[in-house]
Amino acid sequence: MRVAVVGSGVAGMAASRVLLDAGHRVDVIDVGHVPEPSSEELAARIRAQVESGARVERSLLRELKWGPGEAPVRGLRDALGAILGGSVAGERVAKRILGSRFVFEGVEEGIPLTGATVPRSLARGGLSNVWGAACYPLREIDYAGWPLNQEDLAPWYERAAEMMSLLQPQDDLARSYPLHGSIAENVPRNSGSVAELLLAHWERQSDALAEFGWAAGRARLAVRPSGSADDACRECGLCFYGCPFGSIYVSGRTIDELSSHERFAYRTGLLVHTFAEHENGVEVRARRVDSGVEERRSYDALFLAAGTLSSLRIAADSLALHDRPVPLLDNDMYLLPVLARGAGGRGRFRARFSLSEAALAVPPGTLADGGIHIQFYSFHEYFLAELGELLGMMPELVQRVAWNMLNRMLIGFVYFAGQDSAVATARVRRAAGPGCVEVEVRQSAASRTALRGLLRRMRSARQTLGFRPLSPLIKAAPLGFSGHLSGSLAMRRQPGPLETDPEGRLHGTERVCVVDAASFPALPPQNPTFTLVAAAMRAADAFCRRVDPRMPPSATAVRG
Repeated sequence: MRVAVVGSGVAGMAASRVLLDAGHRVDVIDVGHVPEPSSEELAARIRAQVESGARVERSLLRELKWGPGEAPVRGLRDALGAILGGSVAGERVAKRILGSRFVFEGVEEGIPLTGATVPRSLARGGLSNVWGAACYPLREIDYAGWPLNQEDLAPWYERAAEMMSLLQPQDDLARSYPLHGSIAENVPRNSGSVAELLLAHWERQSDALAEFGWAAGRARLAVRPSGSADDACRECGLCFYGCPFGSIYVSGRTIDELSSHERFAYRTGLLVHTFAEHENGVEVRARRVDSGVEERRSYDALFLAAGTLSSLRIAADSLALHDRPVPLLDNDMYLLPVLARGAGGRGRFRARFSLSEAALAVPPGTLADGGIHIQFYSFHEYFLAELGELLGMMPELVQRVAWNMLNRMLIGFVYFAGQDSAVATARVRRAAGPGCVEVEVRQSAASRTALRGLLRRMRSARQTLGFRPLSPLIKAAPLGFSGHLSGSLAMRRQPGPLETDPEGRLHGTERVCVVDAASFPALPPQNPTFTLVAAAMRAADAFCRRVDPRMPPSATAVRG
């Protein structure tokens, strides 16, 4: 069979692998923006400096973060404003990767949106280009909100872990998040950092943490470990800027792996606007982004993996279900600086690794109905890149005190489950081009109330936790800033219009499956990407078994 997959993010590429393994032909249809040549030239210069052992020039770091000619002073102003309680500047959502904003190119025209600030992408690899590589599965309690169970997803979590090179250390975090796939020992780390001291403290306090139900351990990340391949982590500390070696998993890596497959094609420059299902297949209608010329192609089936808002828009425009309100899910996110125990050091700490290093899971029901997930990052110059230069102008005593504190500081990214976060609805409004998604948001007091309880608990348990929160320095992110927006075509046991069944089929269709986060019926506090990949693989496998009943359950997982 010939199958179309719309979108090249992690869900689309996960589904494509399963479909290819089952013997189908796969066309991935995508706009597919890529970085400018200057971005790769900049990355090559960075790689050369790192591999030669030289310190990366600060001028190159500014180009990585801001691009040529942009004033970094604005970044200091915005970051300080956000940390001290002001608004998160909208342009900070659209971060650069290796000096390029290609990830967010053309979204205002291609994915029209009103009412919210939401990261969305038409790039090759989608938002996987800018994620933080964190991977955590559903907890046992999370399945209560899904028409699936642990047995449904377990084999696909294992295959997802392999696809993304997931590093899963064996530690107490497994009390909350089950381990799926191989256990990793060779994990990038900042030797001597406050995060490493904190992890050692948590190991000593394992029994005490377990007494009040919290699970703590090393972060689980989709990163090539040191020495494993040409794109292995070099521990250069530039993760926030965009890895110049490609060590962090992005779905563009899977595109590269599949590009030589005789039954795989990656068709770019096309924006899908609608589909039309007929008795023998599905006609996919798209427009060339450069010329506006329409192209129509017929397939045996269609998989929507264009993202929560784009998949909703394509479905509503195709089925003429405009103006119908649908719920949206997102994680309320707060930034929480904490001061950890241990020596801070007098000078600037040069991080060899800047993704999340530690994670803390608070169970559901104790402080928030859906639980709380916290990812900790060592303080990195990316947060306030200009601070080091300012401190360099200060007296030596001031510098010593400041760096001692900053080297003991961790930034906690605090996530709440969808049920404890802002309440939002979306409607697709009819338009001459792609329908415009209109979002209405009503902020929820639940996460702020739970956050106050969390801070009280952290203060009372600071000896066990090994840190104390700096509570005045908190900022809530707006809807969609977490990058975890989901639920617009939610999976139900008995789906209705603009919903999907447990196998991903869009209501009112037989040959259209939704495999991205739009199909999520509930959103836990932990990063959803691992579950997104596993669920997309499972939906693709279910389709393969429908068209070939002789194929046993999960046969494609074994075959892969």
